Amino acid sequence: MKAAVITRPRNLEVQDLAPPSPGPNQVLVRVGATGVCGTDLHLFEGHFHAKLPLVPGHEIAGVIEQVGPGVTQLQEGQLVALDPVIACKQCWACRRGQRQHCLHFQALGVTQAGGFAQYVLAPAENAYPVKNLSAEEAAFAEPLGCVAWGLIRLQPQPGSSALLFGAGPIGLLLMQALLISGASTVTVVDPVAERLALAQQLGATHTVQSGPRLEQTLRELAPHGFDIVAEATGHPQVVEAMPGYAAVGGKLLVFGVAPEEARIQISPYDLFQRDLSLIGSFSLNGTLPIALNWLETGRVQVKPLISHRLPLEALGQALAYKEQPGQGRALKVLIIPEV
Repeated sequence: MKAAVITRPRNLEVQDLAPPSPGPNQVLVRVGATGVCGTDLHLFEGHFHAKLPLVPGHEIAGVIEQVGPGVTQLQEGQLVALDPVIACKQCWACRRGQRQHCLHFQALGVTQAGGFAQYVLAPAENAYPVKNLSAEEAAFAEPLGCVAWGLIRLQPQPGSSALLFGAGPIGLLLMQALLISGASTVTVVDPVAERLALAQQLGATHTVQSGPRLEQTLRELAPHGFDIVAEATGHPQVVEAMPGYAAVGGKLLVFGVAPEEARIQISPYDLFQRDLSLIGSFSLNGTLPIALNWLETGRVQVKPLISHRLPLEALGQALAYKEQPGQGRALKVLIIPEV
């Protein structure tokens, strides 16, 4: 089978590998589509605990090619979305229901071979049957599962006003999920006009382009601040500015992936005096079924987010889009192994 392999930091090769065979309670999936994520870029650079060589790709959907011994709830020929998190279920974190913090954490495309290949091997319990979706749409189940976990952490209250920084693919998923999970208004901020136009098309209440008048415009929209301030940018300076836009009792959601070494300055007195909550959200935690429900019922739209469909051989180009977001005006790039 063809597979894209990170052999060493910033070196990617398409190799011909032997397809794996499923063992007990495993399934072999013929990959239909795998989304390119910022985490893939971190792995490409040798960060994020990368263990190279590695076949990356963790936003995976495809058709079951073969089931291993003991698999009874899945059949060959089924379209499935894969939850990449492989937890031991026995450690302190797993027993507390925090499987994405498993002390023996493994994940498809992060520590084990992932979806930038023609086939991927996965635990059967990580494969979720998909109804009335294409493989391309089902590939959004993993990032949308991360959004679902973020909202479980956030607990939006009915009628909340929300401010969201970032209208990239994950930001646009988060925006839609906020609108169906309690927020009555969502204002989206981004530097790219085309992304803001798409945000408006997908339901944003207001859109504001970053610039010198940003603070004044947001003050006019919410003189007393927003109940929720969320970011899907990964930029530390955005996180640092978030408390200034929050209403008394507001919630701040740090959703983007900032550099590990980044540091910010926030006034602890401000958090204390204004009853602010600072909330982090990491990965997904058994939330793939929520994501599939949103997708299968049409509550969250993903087709408009797909900007590129590329073959395995073009994964390097897809990572360049992530590295330089302005290049090609890319949104969600999908790798289609059979293209």
